[in-house]
Amino acid sequence: MCAGALGWSQIPRIVYGCRDEKRGYTDYAPHALHPKCQVTGGVLEDECRQLMQDFFKSKR
Repeated sequence: MCAGALGWSQIPRIVYGCRDEKRGYTDYAPHALHPKCQVTGGVLEDECRQLMQDFFKSKR
């Protein structure tokens, strides 16, 4: 749903830290983004993954 909203908004560039191994858009909707959108992933990947894991551990 978020990837679809980003596609409709025609955001030109997306930068993210780590992919969602269970529910990432690349597995379920790889063409949801605008064709001209530049996607950069893996920025501080290890740190981002650790932040996400710690956050969801605290929620359980």
